[in-house]
Amino acid sequence: MDNYITLCKPTLSKALLSIGLDKKYFKASGNYLYYRNSQGEEVEVLDLLGGYGATLIGHFHPQIGSRYKDYIEQKVPFHNQFSIREGAGELSTLLNSRLCHETNYRDGFQFCYTSTGAETMEIALKHAEYARSLELNAMQQQLKADYDSLNPQYSYHLLPQQERLLGVSRLASSHVIKQALVRYNTEQFNKHPIFIALENAFHGKMMLTANCTHHPMYRAFLRCLNIETRFLSAHVVNEIVHNIEHHGLWGEALQPEVIDGVIHLKPLIIRRVVAILAEPVQGEGGVWPLNATVAEDLNKLRDSLHCPLIADEVQSGSGRCGMLVAASNIGLNADYYALSKALGAGYVKIGVVAIKKSHIASGFDLIQSSTFGEDDLSCKVARDYLELLFNGDDPLIKRVGKISEQLGKILDQLKNRFPDVIKDVRYQGLLLGIEFNDVAESSSYLMQNIAAQRSLGYIIAGHLLNAYNIRVAPSGSSENVLRFEPSVYLEQRHISLLQRGLERICLGIRYADVGFLLRPIINKGTSSAIQPKDYRLTASGIDKSATPADFSVTFVNHLISAAGLRDVEPSFEGFSDKELEVFLLNTSFNLSTVPFPASRIRNKYGKTVDFIIHPIPVTSQMIAHALEKNNLTQLRAEINQRIDFAMQNGSRVAGLGMFTSIITNNGKSVKNNSITVTTGNALTVGMSIAAVKKAFGQRDLACASLSVIGAAGNIGSVYAEILGAECRTLRLLGSSKQDSLLRLKAVMYNIYAHYYDDFSTGKTYPVGSLAARLADVFNTMQPDIHQQCHTPSVGRCISDYLAEHYPAEMFISISQQIDDVTDSDIIICATNATNSILPLGQLRQKAVVCDIAVPHNVLQDDLIDRPDILLLRGGVVKTPYDDGLDPRIRAYLEGNQLYACMTETILLALEECTEHYSYGNITPEQVENVMQLADKHGFVLEDVKRESSL
Repeated sequence: MDNYITLCKPTLSKALLSIGLDKKYFKASGNYLYYRNSQGEEVEVLDLLGGYGATLIGHFHPQIGSRYKDYIEQKVPFHNQFSIREGAGELSTLLNSRLCHETNYRDGFQFCYTSTGAETMEIALKHAEYARSLELNAMQQQLKADYDSLNPQYSYHLLPQQERLLGVSRLASSHVIKQALVRYNTEQFNKHPIFIALENAFHGKMMLTANCTHHPMYRAFLRCLNIETRFLSAHVVNEIVHNIEHHGLWGEALQPEVIDGVIHLKPLIIRRVVAILAEPVQGEGGVWPLNATVAEDLNKLRDSLHCPLIADEVQSGSGRCGMLVAASNIGLNADYYALSKALGAGYVKIGVVAIKKSHIASGFDLIQSSTFGEDDLSCKVARDYLELLFNGDDPLIKRVGKISEQLGKILDQLKNRFPDVIKDVRYQGLLLGIEFNDVAESSSYLMQNIAAQRSLGYIIAGHLLNAYNIRVAPSGSSENVLRFEPSVYLEQRHISLLQRGLERICLGIRYADVGFLLRPIINKGTSSAIQPKDYRLTASGIDKSATPADFSVTFVNHLISAAGLRDVEPSFEGFSDKELEVFLLNTSFNLSTVPFPASRIRNKYGKTVDFIIHPIPVTSQMIAHALEKNNLTQLRAEINQRIDFAMQNGSRVAGLGMFTSIITNNGKSVKNNSITVTTGNALTVGMSIAAVKKAFGQRDLACASLSVIGAAGNIGSVYAEILGAECRTLRLLGSSKQDSLLRLKAVMYNIYAHYYDDFSTGKTYPVGSLAARLADVFNTMQPDIHQQCHTPSVGRCISDYLAEHYPAEMFISISQQIDDVTDSDIIICATNATNSILPLGQLRQKAVVCDIAVPHNVLQDDLIDRPDILLLRGGVVKTPYDDGLDPRIRAYLEGNQLYACMTETILLALEECTEHYSYGNITPEQVENVMQLADKHGFVLEDVKRESSL
């Protein structure tokens, strides 16, 4: 299995894993497929997907199998190309008879064989263009003959419109006009061809067929090939028939005609439309059966355009809808019929294009061949299949209608019971679809994300497989449509099992119980007896009828841990942390989410800001792993997409919370320069320092020793510079990396320089504090030393001076040993380490630890044996009017609180700031300024944050 994942389809494999469809089937028989579970036990799965329509008679039908075995024993040739192939001839005779009977076309068909459905449609389009090419060549030859027969002495009579088309005057010479005429006609004949297909069409994934498939996912990347396909709504075909001249579907050459010795030019219509393509039942597009009215409109359009009509019966044909070709059910009078899938009886790969003899282009069979087309073995199996299906007194094909009626009745009953869940039920024969309503308006946030990711149908398929052992899949181009393509041997007990599963799924969707839908996928051992619970919530966020806010901001963040999912999604209450971690890992290939409903926040003057959180569903640990591997492309793309979305939806500011700031290099990798970006780091530093001061209480800060872990980083250095000034001593700690010591020295020199600037401007600090002690030193320095301090190396100069004249005094020290923090009164943890690094047992009594790292370096549980230590997470901001966040995303906040990084994002909007703020490295001046803004707008430090947060 790992080889398939790594060597064949890695992205698809991740998708299958995320929805619980990552089974390794090792056996198939009748209505069932078999895989082994994690205990090695064989699990029987009811196959209602049917090889996407290929197993109408089930897997390995015994009667076909017996004949297949005979052919193998008889050594029926497979590779006998370039010979008279009897198997293809016998099959063609049978197909011709059946097609003539069903289509009421008596002149017969000619057949071109392939090995797949997509190849079959590609060959049909290729033949259609080959025929058009012959037609255009004949017209061009006739025009050349007409040119050559013209008497050079004859003059031209040009109409004004023709003068414009040719770009010549009627007074020009006959030679000039003829040259312009030849050039114009050549341009008309060289216009690129047009294919016509219906909306929701799916005709394959090859070069031409992909361009005729409606969903952009399959063809957008082929746009430079300039293959034009017009996609028509089935409802407008008749309108186009009656206004066909207005749709640019023709080219028009000018043909010379001599009348009384004068050359006149008459229009010559050039056919640009190669073919019209139509599936009688659009399977991949959402199970849309065409009706007789649309079929008649398509017949008329074909007649108006004088082009062939191709019925794509790859999925709907070969008995799937009760006839050899489903077109017969609705009166679609096609010129080509494409068959494949079920025609191979589940044993062989085969496809065939049946073309009316009246439309055969002579010579095409000389240029078209296929190594694996029209082999005797496949053709004999297909012939046996058709005989099994249609022959006898009670032909097997009759079961199609009976089972369709039984299964369709159950689906219709479900639709009537759950109109809020099921939008529509559509079917013809044994090609059935149930369309679910969009769940974008569900009160479940994860259900909204399922809608955004277009994965509802896949989640339902995963649930049915893992809870009920039923295999289904959504339509390829319509993900909310669950498709059923059972065999003709489906039994009532199978239908009852499906009914039971769908009933509970519908209840789960109605009740917003996404945990119920996902439980069998997350925990493969889940019993199908589990019932959904009602988790519907009242609407959250701002009343849509409310007055628009003055400003709007978006905040991008992520989960600290998988456990946070239980806050966001109440129906996840029964999942363990480990299960949620695995869930997030398995679904990380698609990180699309919708924003949470906006929370309206007011400043003290009553100005309003809609605060919108747009999260990325990953944890800190997952991001830390990506950082270690330098695998940030996906995460950066997700952040940029959210910021683009924010700007397009009216946000003035985008905030980057937690690790998103690290991923984006503190915002500098954000590509959108049309929106103000901030990491919120400045106010986070300011409020954290305020919280430390508040927590230190009545103790004299000027007597305290401060250690900053991660001081070599920008945020750690700013903490050290601001808070260190008011403490007695400062220790800067860094990692054991080779360059860490040099970076710590640079920070130390910069802090010394800053304190010297403060001294020079007369700024004062509390007596006994580091900055005050240094000011005393500066006061005693000789003038020549002060002169040296007015150079770029001022910090180094001061450091050297202190080392020489005050060797016994402790001012600022640097260290790479974590044990050196044990004598500190205050410890700031600003490192990105993913595990606890503090020697808690050796810390000083009543030490204050401010852990602002994400993920945290210290957990509250780590302090069970050290209750004297005060652990802070930074500052919590109180809103002026007690506004707060959606309860699902508050984490440890109260209803009137915000985190500082969030608050900074709001403040920038209130100030109508158009420049990035905490962007790249922050400065102490930014911290001071944004703290003033917080005070101005009424956002104040409320409490000491002692717990983990989202």
